[in-house]
Amino acid sequence: MPIAVIHQYTFSVFRSVFRSVLRCFSLLKSNVFCVVWALVVGMVFHSAVHALTFHARMDESKWLTDSHVLQCQLTQPIPLFGRAVFDHSAGQPLRFYLQSVSSGMVQGQALLTSEAPSWNPASAAVNLGLIKVVEGETPVNLNAALADQLLNELYRGRSPQFIRRGHKTSDAQQQAQPQQISQEQPSTDKPSAVKVGLSSVYFREAYSEYRQCLEQLMPVGFEQLSRSRVHFDADAWQLTAQTIDWLNTIVRYVQADSEIAHLYIDGYTDDLQGSVYNSQLSKKRADSVAAYLVSKGLLAEQITTRFHGERFPVASNKTVEGRSINRRVTIRLDRHGTALSQR
Repeated sequence: MPIAVIHQYTFSVFRSVFRSVLRCFSLLKSNVFCVVWALVVGMVFHSAVHALTFHARMDESKWLTDSHVLQCQLTQPIPLFGRAVFDHSAGQPLRFYLQSVSSGMVQGQALLTSEAPSWNPASAAVNLGLIKVVEGETPVNLNAALADQLLNELYRGRSPQFIRRGHKTSDAQQQAQPQQISQEQPSTDKPSAVKVGLSSVYFREAYSEYRQCLEQLMPVGFEQLSRSRVHFDADAWQLTAQTIDWLNTIVRYVQADSEIAHLYIDGYTDDLQGSVYNSQLSKKRADSVAAYLVSKGLLAEQITTRFHGERFPVASNKTVEGRSINRRVTIRLDRHGTALSQR
């Protein structure tokens, strides 16, 4: 059962929100948008006056790093709620999400603010805008820009807060939930919002480890590598420098991802020569790619090579450009449990 922490929302947040509304009226010609903004923010603020707050105390605050060449994560456990996660996976942009089995947040828009650090309480809260809340185990998902902004706020010692109207509870449910009062007197008002906060305590040390992980993070991920191709000059099967660079990337990824079960390498040609010649040439191309991968440490039994000659063109063989595209070897990575496809 979650523990309710009842608190009065700080005046500094209200001041920040009020200023943002005034700024909206002063900068925009259309007052309709500003009125809507003021109403939405006002409803969120009103519901946040008494909120169920989930926030790690200073003595229980911790940040955890998970470092891998395929994924870097920076995570804070939030007692009785779940966890907050900064995730940067290979080939993907940074993202942030809140994870909770039962967040208690109603689907809609939440107010995102950044509160002052405890050692500088006079500093005003910063309004970071409204963000989307959805149903499910990850009610909040932020894009790279907002995630990076949260990292900056935490590095400055501030505390990002997510405030959203909560699910209504019956009297019986309310009485069944023990309440922990944080340096305040008990309140008879039912909490009408959920407030989830991040603590900046011990953040910088973990953030330094997270940055070190990013330096080793692969620039591409499975989505970019799962189906790729390399190209060849006419009548050639030798690997170019560009092809070798790409194959080295594939080797590094496969060696790092234990989920990769098999590689399928398929050789092709254009149609300028006869079928027998093209079949042999496409085999040489597939074999040259496979041999290089094995020479760099991949298992031969993990690789299947196939050759198709001029069959299955992906561009017109009537043009120079089209024929250049068709002179190729495709490399497909399959993970464990993936159903085998035809080609």
